[in-house]
Amino acid sequence: METHAGTRPTEVVPGQVIATVSAFGGCTLLLTKQHKIVYASPLARTLVPRHGDILAEADLISVADEARAHREHIVRPCQVTTLGPFHDIVIEATLISGRWILMTVTDRTAEVQAIRIRRDFVSNIGHELRTPVTSVGLIAQALHSCAADPGAVEHFAQRLDHVAKRLERLADGVMALAQAQDNQPSRVRSRLRMTEVVDDAVFLALETARIRGVKLKTKLRADVFVQGDKEALTTAVENLVSNAVQYSPKGSRVIVSSETDAAEGTVSVHVIDQGIGIAPEDQERIFERFYRTDQARSRRAGGTGLGLAIVKHTAASHGGTVSVDSHPGSGSTFTLTLPMAEPEPGQPEGAP
Repeated sequence: METHAGTRPTEVVPGQVIATVSAFGGCTLLLTKQHKIVYASPLARTLVPRHGDILAEADLISVADEARAHREHIVRPCQVTTLGPFHDIVIEATLISGRWILMTVTDRTAEVQAIRIRRDFVSNIGHELRTPVTSVGLIAQALHSCAADPGAVEHFAQRLDHVAKRLERLADGVMALAQAQDNQPSRVRSRLRMTEVVDDAVFLALETARIRGVKLKTKLRADVFVQGDKEALTTAVENLVSNAVQYSPKGSRVIVSSETDAAEGTVSVHVIDQGIGIAPEDQERIFERFYRTDQARSRRAGGTGLGLAIVKHTAASHGGTVSVDSHPGSGSTFTLTLPMAEPEPGQPEGAP
């Protein structure tokens, strides 16, 4: 038998069959009816569990047996946790030459996640709009009914102004997220002192912190420069600080600190709170748009549910990352890491 890359023969298989199967690429297996692997593509050898040359993944075995029993092409979507980064997959299997089962595994994880995010976006923005839009209608009715009472008119006018501002924040958030998600470089990129970006962001969050009774403290030791969009980066840091304030109890404090990693050429901004913390299962999703760990509390606080998604996309568009370290009941630390700007010719790092 001719030898081909990826072949792990346990019985003689015609070279023409192996050559045909190997042309499929991707995650491909050729099995005997007893689940022995006679061919595995390089990706399949990396991902698919096996005991020696025996297939050891229950869902794949089930589909292989179905294809053998019914002698027809089987296509089966499936969710698995045993194939590394492949979570949502489509398994296809068919009996060939009456002796072997050809099986392919197609990864749909990213596609399924994108569909879920789009679905959640439509659903959540509908929820976000429903309350203020309903309020506008009710306030309009109230204004009609109390037109002769100046005091009541003033009261409902103030409420209408509050609702209008909430809608404006939501619209601004959606637009900011759209801009942050744009793969095109920001229109305005300049050399920015990171301490100034952080100071501006903290200043924007001061009033919210004062109202909520939360103290803001900065410990900025990294006086370095980054290359970026000042408005976008300031908004990203302000979103992290405001998020920390929102989930912090009265009388607690939020600390904003910074540090550099000379070896990696990065600067990191840490936003540390003493809040309720985030459960491990929520930490994987909090950077998705509109995802909230506490729906009711977030809406009472007036958040849009877009802040952390904006931070994530802003970080990515600047070649950086955002991460969270949190434990329920022990507060959270959000970290925005960005590449430092190259020193200007003739000047040491840190010089304007």
